[in-house]
Amino acid sequence: MAWDAKAPEGGPIHRRALANDPADAVAWQHAALAARTAGDGLRAIALFVRAARLHGDFEALGRQIGEHLTLAAGRALAQVQDGTADEAAAMLEPLARLVPPQGDLARALGILRLVQGRDAEAERLHAAANSGDCGLGVALRGIARHKADTDFLGTVVIPAHRMEDTIERALDSVAAAARVYRETVRNPRAQVHVCVVDDASPDETASRVLRWARAHPEQSVALIANNRNQGAGRSRNIGAAAALGRYLWFLDADDYFFERHFVLTATVLDRTPDAGFVRTGMHFDTIDGEITPAWREASELSYPCNLCVRRACHEMIGGFPEEAPFHPAVADDVAYGRALHSMFGGVRIVEKTVHYTMRADNALARQRQTMTGGAKPTEQVASDPRFVAIEILTQRRLHALKARRDAFLRDGAWTGPPFLRAEPEGPLPAPAKAPSETWDAPRAIDLLAVAKEAIQAGQLDRAVAALTRAAAEDPGRTEAWFELGLLAHRLRRDRLALTAFRAVACLHPGAAAAWCNLGSMLVDADSHAQAAPRLRRALALQPGHANAQCLLGRANRRLGQDGQGARELERALRLDPMRPDLNADCAIAVLALGDGVGAAEHARRALRLSPELYGGHAALAAALESLGRPDAALVAWERAIRCNPGFGEAFTRRALSLLARRWGPPPAPAPAGGPGRRLASTVLGLNGRFGNQLLQYGALRLYAARHGLTLEVPPWLGRHLYDHDDPLPGPALPRVAEAEGEAAVTASLRGEPSTVLADREVSGYFCGDTTPLAPFKEEFRALFTPGRHLQPHADALLGRLRDAGRTVVALHLRRGDFGWGRFWIAPASWYRHWLDSVWPTLDRPVLFIATDDPAQLREFAAYRPVTASDLAEPIAGAEFFTDFHVLCHADRVAISNSSFSFVATMLNRNAGGFHRPDPARRALVPYDPWAAPVLI
Repeated sequence: MAWDAKAPEGGPIHRRALANDPADAVAWQHAALAARTAGDGLRAIALFVRAARLHGDFEALGRQIGEHLTLAAGRALAQVQDGTADEAAAMLEPLARLVPPQGDLARALGILRLVQGRDAEAERLHAAANSGDCGLGVALRGIARHKADTDFLGTVVIPAHRMEDTIERALDSVAAAARVYRETVRNPRAQVHVCVVDDASPDETASRVLRWARAHPEQSVALIANNRNQGAGRSRNIGAAAALGRYLWFLDADDYFFERHFVLTATVLDRTPDAGFVRTGMHFDTIDGEITPAWREASELSYPCNLCVRRACHEMIGGFPEEAPFHPAVADDVAYGRALHSMFGGVRIVEKTVHYTMRADNALARQRQTMTGGAKPTEQVASDPRFVAIEILTQRRLHALKARRDAFLRDGAWTGPPFLRAEPEGPLPAPAKAPSETWDAPRAIDLLAVAKEAIQAGQLDRAVAALTRAAAEDPGRTEAWFELGLLAHRLRRDRLALTAFRAVACLHPGAAAAWCNLGSMLVDADSHAQAAPRLRRALALQPGHANAQCLLGRANRRLGQDGQGARELERALRLDPMRPDLNADCAIAVLALGDGVGAAEHARRALRLSPELYGGHAALAAALESLGRPDAALVAWERAIRCNPGFGEAFTRRALSLLARRWGPPPAPAPAGGPGRRLASTVLGLNGRFGNQLLQYGALRLYAARHGLTLEVPPWLGRHLYDHDDPLPGPALPRVAEAEGEAAVTASLRGEPSTVLADREVSGYFCGDTTPLAPFKEEFRALFTPGRHLQPHADALLGRLRDAGRTVVALHLRRGDFGWGRFWIAPASWYRHWLDSVWPTLDRPVLFIATDDPAQLREFAAYRPVTASDLAEPIAGAEFFTDFHVLCHADRVAISNSSFSFVATMLNRNAGGFHRPDPARRALVPYDPWAAPVLI
């Protein structure tokens, strides 16, 4: 039959043939030819592939699609050449999903992946292309050779001045430690680079280095020669600037490493991504058995030669200070340590891995009597102007570093280990004599006492600061890290808490509680894939650990493993059957598996144990809905709201139930996107209430439109109120951690290059700065036009309000579920003072107050305020809408620190000014809704 023949009904014959026999390979061939004639090359390839799977003639398939693949590969390479790799990827990736890349397609895709930095994938595609010694192969070999030549673990920086008699011993120790590292990790190619900085030595130091380097060609060595004496700190900075690899070690030319130095330090940093540095123990030459514990600790916390630091952290703090008071060799190492410890957490290793040599007139020799006697490292030397100047400059550096850290965090530019966010209060300790003519920081034990006193006094920020300093000064002190983790978690400083609990787990790898605490923090941080192995380790150490079992069940469910998660939760319940929240978790888990009756039983058991448990009422409501009992479910949702009015799920589910009764079902969902074009957010409606749901949906819709994706969301208020018809969530997609997903979406809207989150599950609250959304202002607003049922109600209430005055002034005074954490309450007096100043300047003003606390109206009685109840009957399920809609259209608006009223001002095209409370200025201040943080 001819491929373009028509059936009697007028359609192509191949459609009729396929309707009769879906396995008709010839009909699929005709369909493919029709698609190619119509200009739909991608569909044509897909249909030819389907036909080939039926008839088995893949040689024919190559002839049918080869020309199209070659043309597509050529066009994609031209786009790569023009610098538009993303467009090239959009062309080639759908083809690669249809046919295994070979020949020209594999070569073009390999070049694209190499340009994108995906080297391993480019290697596989080059092999599949079988294109011989092409440019892709040459480029890959060049990269491999460069990696082999420059792939160093890190660099040892050795400043040297007049050290001809000891420099070779120092180099020998580095080579021996590097050899032991290679043997231990079983990687004969592992390399450590050495950079010796000869500080204008008048002797043969530089010549000895060159001689040693020539005798040891297997060891990478660089020699930098200063033409005038710079001092140890400046020389270390010069060497670090020329370093290779991710880690830095410092070694003085008269000291030496023990053989396990690299093994211990590098391994710890490799396994502890949140640590910025490692410090080891030291052997103090002939006085090692005599030095007092205080002086040992002081020295080991300031000496640079027992330190392994990430290069990124060294660069962040700006290296060693070089100002005149620090030169020559006075306090630069201690100032460096104070800066490093104030910014990053670290790990302390007791084992001695560095030998500190005592030489005539060096710091150890000069301080011998002091270090082995009764003197303390904290003796005051405030009368010495030089040390006073050093302290001032150290404080200057610490102050500048705080600003730099905050800038990195604000811009999202930091990719190293997490910063320590808390800062010490008050002046740092005064200078004191130490082995390098410097001073020591306060003892960790004293800082712990300060922290405990501060907690008892309710001074929690001061307690965090003291605990942070305690942990930084003595990274091996478990109590400091543990107390810091608990307090940071209590204060919702999640990154700091996570850092602290990771340190505890590293210090006590055999303690189940340590791994459970770390797993709990990772679950709270939405890092469930990272949490699961930590929780399994806790259970391996203590199989009866009910909390670890419960957390593992929750993590598995969030990872889409409903069956496994339910089993884990049932095991936890057998261990602790009287735990209410665990019964509620089991209810939700078995409901996800289709057991509504079992879910209701679990939920009722949870409520018998704790009648005011939000999770119990929510679980019962969901179970009753699944059992076809909507009235009983509605009662349960309302009870859940009374238990916790700020939670999103009960708010949303109650609203959906009532709106469906009033208006019927929302618009039918649109078809889902195809493979590679899906974006899902299954927690929309669960996390956050109305205003924040609009923010989440708006940001994700803008992102989806920018990348040609189709957003899939569950039932939520936007379907009823704004007639949205997005597809419902389809098959589960891989989840992106909340912080990572929100950052990627924001970066993309800001115009920065980022990986497209295609076929991913994304969530986030998007309560940061709205500047990235500003270019899409009108698209965002267009998403939230009242729908067919809502529009008449919206028009009527605005008409009644405008009848009351020409200028509408709207205040949002949120009280009921506010007053904690970020959701602080500004006094009504701030709004009244602002109103007193602006009211006389307005034309026939009318005051509208949106509030959940009618008692607030008394404060503004003189203005005869209008409220929602004066304008319209509330819509059951959307009782908040009148307040929101007036805030969207008022002429002057003053909001609470709330996403509800902030998002309303984002939608407001009329207002001549927006104001919000500022806790620092204790007043209302103007703001731009499209260039400000949602919450402050």
